[in-house]
Amino acid sequence: MSYYLIGIGGTGARCMEAFIHLCGAGLLKDSQPVKMVYVDADVSCGNLTRTQQTADLYEKARKIGYGNTGMFKNPIDQTELWNPVDDKCKNMDDVFSRTTLKNKLDTKNLGYLYDSLFTYQERTTDLRKGFRGHPAIGSAIMNQKMNAEDSPWKELLPQINSDKDARIFLFASVFGGTGAAGFPTIAKLLHEFLNKDSDGNCIAKIGGALVLPYFQFPPSDEKSEKEMQAKVEEFMLNTKAALDYYRNDESLLGPVFNSIYMVGDNDLTEVKKFSLGSTDQKNEANIIEVYAALAAFDFFNKVEFGPASTPMIARSDEVKDGITWNDLPNVSTNTNLKVSLGTYIKFLYVYKHGILKTLEKCAINQNEKKHAAWYLDLVEKSGKINVTKDQLAMDEFKSLGEYTNVFFSWMKDIITNSKRKVALVNNRVCEDTLMDSWFKLDVYQIILPIIEHKDKLDGDRFWNKLCDYKKTHQITNTSGSEILMQAIYEICNE
Repeated sequence: MSYYLIGIGGTGARCMEAFIHLCGAGLLKDSQPVKMVYVDADVSCGNLTRTQQTADLYEKARKIGYGNTGMFKNPIDQTELWNPVDDKCKNMDDVFSRTTLKNKLDTKNLGYLYDSLFTYQERTTDLRKGFRGHPAIGSAIMNQKMNAEDSPWKELLPQINSDKDARIFLFASVFGGTGAAGFPTIAKLLHEFLNKDSDGNCIAKIGGALVLPYFQFPPSDEKSEKEMQAKVEEFMLNTKAALDYYRNDESLLGPVFNSIYMVGDNDLTEVKKFSLGSTDQKNEANIIEVYAALAAFDFFNKVEFGPASTPMIARSDEVKDGITWNDLPNVSTNTNLKVSLGTYIKFLYVYKHGILKTLEKCAINQNEKKHAAWYLDLVEKSGKINVTKDQLAMDEFKSLGEYTNVFFSWMKDIITNSKRKVALVNNRVCEDTLMDSWFKLDVYQIILPIIEHKDKLDGDRFWNKLCDYKKTHQITNTSGSEILMQAIYEICNE
């Protein structure tokens, strides 16, 4: 069994980014690979490129062994991006060959119909920055252009059809252009191409997170005002029209989707900068994208599927206008979400602000090793790694460090980029001002709410516990970084 994620448009890419970061905590029920497909006409969208870079870093970090911690256990395979607009086509008129439609006798009436359905601006606007809040454009083009013989579908569809328990999940916004167009259109086209059972139902299970409005942006500048663009004042109108469509179209929920998750926020987050698209469209991460990603984990981790559903979750009143761990759905299969994700966050914090620093010092100066008993015991003796001589191993350790930087930058957005109080982790965890020889923050105080412990687990005490780990460690034939990573994880999980 494999998992297939399809991120449609900018919001879809941001939800994929959240999924990648949560996947590192080991939330999936097994270690099967995750195949990621991006769908966007705006191939240089900042949200998209950031997510692609995050997935690359995840894969580099995954090369380190993590023992039986469950962290980074799922490979992430990014397939070729699908751009529904051909490279040779600049606008809708190019895509549908309007000149040919209008000039040929047998298609002349079709050309008149085409002109009546789309305005001149819609037909002639450059689509290389996406569909700009006009889902009718995206839907028409995707229906026209999606072909089972095109990349990445040519490779992906046979894989899904040969998979006995394939699960496909789509991320998209309902209020924009690309996502709103692609969510129902791509799902229906997938359903058409994929194998069916004796009752005509798709063998692969299809689910999706439909993201309702959760942010707004300032008005465009005078230069951009005349261009076709997504408009905040139309978000709710677009959303209402789309939800009416989903309610009335009986061919979607059931025949196509096994589950549709809807998530949004009526208290819209302010995006600081308006963007038509391309590289400068790089929005800060938001807690709503975490909810969407958790929906995907819920879908993937299901043991069996009943009737088609729209799962529900409600926020508690624990923190007024806030979000705590109790407000997140428990999608973890081994333990509860707070334990799984909390231990993972503590692990990354300790590694970033302590472990990697010592490894780097030992790689540069062999004399540093005599001051780090845990390094000699867990890395050189048990792991058979000498970072002074093994540049490849040290590069892999550094890759995990690079990933932690990206993770905590993302986490900082999650806990600060919302009008709601997101009370999940201590804000100090995401600060770069904690640079010491070893960290000072008590590990027990990283996850909220803070629970007082008799003893603190600051950097010095963590160092001592790591040095003492060999006393309880069972001798195995394991080599590499697994023993060190297991030790860090277990101390963080105490």
